[in-house]
Amino acid sequence: MAFYLLQGAGLLNAAFPWSVNAVVTSNATEATVATVFDSAFRAIWLDTGLKTYIPTTVTIEETSVSTASATFKQTTKTTTSASLAGTSASVALPFHTCEIVTFRTAYATKWGRGRWYLPPLAVNALAADGFTILAAAQTDLQHGLNDYFSAVGSTYQHVILHKKATAGGGRAAFTTDVITGADIPSTFSVQRRRADKLVPSRLTVTI
Repeated sequence: MAFYLLQGAGLLNAAFPWSVNAVVTSNATEATVATVFDSAFRAIWLDTGLKTYIPTTVTIEETSVSTASATFKQTTKTTTSASLAGTSASVALPFHTCEIVTFRTAYATKWGRGRWYLPPLAVNALAADGFTILAAAQTDLQHGLNDYFSAVGSTYQHVILHKKATAGGGRAAFTTDVITGADIPSTFSVQRRRADKLVPSRLTVTI
């Protein structure tokens, strides 16, 4: 079994990058994993319901798969270009807004979980009160992730990587635990480093 480092990446408003990463294990070759991951990750954006909540200004630009070294560094790498946008007629939520996918292992600990911070959805994904995700959008996001894992099939398996030994010595450095489940909350989160180089315009207040 080999370990691979996966990344799906894109742009916000054709200017600022976003990305999500994963570690997987597989008996397949890097080329095979790259092909399956690219198709599966696109399936999220192409989900019939979900794409209507993804702004046209939020795109996938590429996917990549690298064979991991013993210390989980990149070695060889296969990159696949993409140009895939959402279809929502609504404008995007702010750059730093994101939706979380929580990955869980058999261990109910902090080190037993992982996350994907997906890029912002569109304004039409807001609930009526404006504070949470519209239930229909949350359901379609669930469907998009179901599409992803269905496309992955048995080609590879997601794992949680422990880069350092866990507190209490439960896990040694550079060991992994298999992801057994995933869920999506009804609340948004933030990723401040997205568009952190944006220089805001300012208006002076008269004092």
